[in-house]
Amino acid sequence: MRDISVRLEELNEKLADPKVLSNKGLGNEVGFYIFDYEPEDELIVRNAIPYIKKHIQSQDNTVKIQEFDLYDIVLEFFHQRGFMDKNFKMEEKKGSEFLYDKMKKALKLATDNDWVVNYIREHMDEEAMIFLTGVGKAYPVIRSHTILNNLQTVVEKKPLILFYPGRYDNGSLRLFSRFLDDNYYRAFKLIEN
Repeated sequence: MRDISVRLEELNEKLADPKVLSNKGLGNEVGFYIFDYEPEDELIVRNAIPYIKKHIQSQDNTVKIQEFDLYDIVLEFFHQRGFMDKNFKMEEKKGSEFLYDKMKKALKLATDNDWVVNYIREHMDEEAMIFLTGVGKAYPVIRSHTILNNLQTVVEKKPLILFYPGRYDNGSLRLFSRFLDDNYYRAFKLIEN
């Protein structure tokens, strides 16, 4: 991939484009975009997001941007229920894979009662562009293609940008440029590698 600072600058310009902001020019497709990047650039991207939001909003003060960090959403679920210590003990006794499976079931992922999707639905400003972050931190509990599929009926008016530490090519998501995360053909790649 090209240098991350160059790609982030291009992202800044692209996200300020009125066509992207208004979801125009996409035909009947949902305005879902993916900004993929090398996993080792995670901290650079994470630190750049507040500046990107500030830049876009300084260009047009009517633009709203709302960020949802998937990892933070998962943590909030388990904190609210007082399950954090139980999770650590379960992982110690039965292993990480067992814990991840239990966490997915508790969150009701990919069901009609998916807690992450419902959280976003309840907290989302329908007039805001959505930044979806924390993908790498939430793995392997939350898978990108699953969350995108389930958000299609939730995020409709404004664009959604998934910040993805890995590769997105020809509909194929490869988290950390290693793990195939199934295909997702409905998203548009924002910036070329």
